[in-house]
Amino acid sequence: MMVAISILGLVLAMGVPPVVKFLRHHESKDAAHIVMGTLREARARAIHEKNDYVVLFNTTDNTITMIDDDGGGGGNPSVAGFVATNRGNGRADASERVFGPIELPTGQVFGMIAGSVSGDGEYVTKPVTFSGSPPRVVFHPNGSTNEEGLVFVMPDIEFREQAKGTDQMMTIRRSTGTVILDKPNYN
Repeated sequence: MMVAISILGLVLAMGVPPVVKFLRHHESKDAAHIVMGTLREARARAIHEKNDYVVLFNTTDNTITMIDDDGGGGGNPSVAGFVATNRGNGRADASERVFGPIELPTGQVFGMIAGSVSGDGEYVTKPVTFSGSPPRVVFHPNGSTNEEGLVFVMPDIEFREQAKGTDQMMTIRRSTGTVILDKPNYN
């Protein structure tokens, strides 16, 4: 009986780490799908409503916020609350709709492995490569964005340990606004 228990303990000890890594990988994929869904919704709304939508990334508390940058009043100049100078200014103004903040799932962060390389072969130095403080991407009515960028998400524990394999990389194309989920390369 002791031999059987020892063998069972050995089998469990060898099997637990891969299962934990598998679960973390799927949790980071879930986090990536939340980010991708928000980005795709912002693009679709920008096209449908014919005005800019801004997505802000708060890398400190791991949240994203979507702003309807229509100038307020539903973007209608004849409605009270519309301010023409607020339309397309890249920030949330009075009477503009704000969606969020949307939190990444527990244990997930905007993070990346040091030495990560983009699909274009460029070294990446931060988990959200869009400009601004906080980083932001603007979707225009034609579906394009103000700039091309990358967003990385991964489990916090894997980020702190710089463990490769569970991180997810999203590429947002400037010309089309499409969002692509990919695996990063490492140097």
